[in-house]
Amino acid sequence: MAAPSFNGRITSKTKRARPQGQGDLPRLGLHPEIPGTCTTPLCGAAADGQDETALPAGWIRTGVYGSIDPDRVWCSGLCATWGIARAELRVPAVPRA
Repeated sequence: MAAPSFNGRITSKTKRARPQGQGDLPRLGLHPEIPGTCTTPLCGAAADGQDETALPAGWIRTGVYGSIDPDRVWCSGLCATWGIARAELRVPAVPRA
């Protein structure tokens, strides 16, 4: 025999309260720019000539081995993901043996 409310209607549609201590967590929005069009200064700049200690906390340095694209610094994870994909497209094709 099935549980009493297995196929029954849902009687309560209220949202559950958040667990204690999580009510004050900020909701972070999405990055405001479309990948590849970020207007943050130095986002996507070549990392070779950068003084990385002067960059704000949280910046990301990426590089793909074998790519003709140099290592770069990015302002956010979204921009860095776009940059990695771009660098992967610039890896020269190597014939398989």
